[in-house]
Amino acid sequence: MMNMPSSLVSGLLLAAIWIGIAESAVAIFPTKSKNYHVITRIHINKFHIGETLILDLGKDVKEWKRMRDGQEETIKYCADEKGKDCNVWLNADHKTVGDGREHIFDNGTLIIENFQTSDSGDYYTDDELQRIHYTADGHVWQLARTKISVVPI
Repeated sequence: MMNMPSSLVSGLLLAAIWIGIAESAVAIFPTKSKNYHVITRIHINKFHIGETLILDLGKDVKEWKRMRDGQEETIKYCADEKGKDCNVWLNADHKTVGDGREHIFDNGTLIIENFQTSDSGDYYTDDELQRIHYTADGHVWQLARTKISVVPI
């Protein structure tokens, strides 16, 4: 895949996602700099309505984000759970958009009880450890943070 144009790789990745054959996909997108490479990861999780959604990207996660209907929403962990902004989805205006089915634990795990179509979206966190590798010949490889697309089946 390294010799393929990035547009072709992108097209193949999108085609795999579109027809539903990719549960997890990796694509390599070369940049203009010949020494810097970014590897992206997209995970597609399919859930039945009513199931419990459990997402885990590591113990350092204290805040999750999701993109739903073009709007970014945030949920953060609070040890005391007494703040009005704790363990509930908030939009960019800091208004509650969650309904109490969501909870983030101190180990970073996000749980959404009784998954609904309205929970569909892309889930990610800026707290996930970045993975960057510098090679002896001057190349830099970076593994982008995980994005989890959640869709109902």
